[in-house]
Amino acid sequence: MTMNRARYGLMGIFAASLVIQLTCFFVVRGRMWPEDFNGLILKLLEIYSAQLGLVLGGIFSQINNPRSDPPAAICWTAMTLVTLWNLLLVGRSMSFSVAQQDSATDLIKYFDTVGSGSAFLVAGAVAFFFGKGTEIAPANVRPGPSSK
Repeated sequence: MTMNRARYGLMGIFAASLVIQLTCFFVVRGRMWPEDFNGLILKLLEIYSAQLGLVLGGIFSQINNPRSDPPAAICWTAMTLVTLWNLLLVGRSMSFSVAQQDSATDLIKYFDTVGSGSAFLVAGAVAFFFGKGTEIAPANVRPGPSSK
């Protein structure tokens, strides 16, 4: 898998998960107070702000810098961890949207504890694929002093 394919795949997972959750909230907003709806939207944006900020910043800042392709195992591990983290949030948001008795306050508490507490699952992957130094050196080449 190429570096760009992995980056856009990770960005797609984050974006799709955010859109699914926003859709869930907009579908049921008639069943909650406007303050609760606003609180849910703000909490969701807060949870995703760090990850999506790094993803978008990494894509826009390195658009013309070619990067070495990472090993396939790293790509699939990153995709799996990002998917798991998003499933923790999407699953709860979807259950909230179909539940007869659930509260926005409970969902916000869930986002605070689970969303923030499990962010470590995606932090390393996002930093690796979208951080400034994503150059992968070949295994048999050691960096050394440059000769002039």
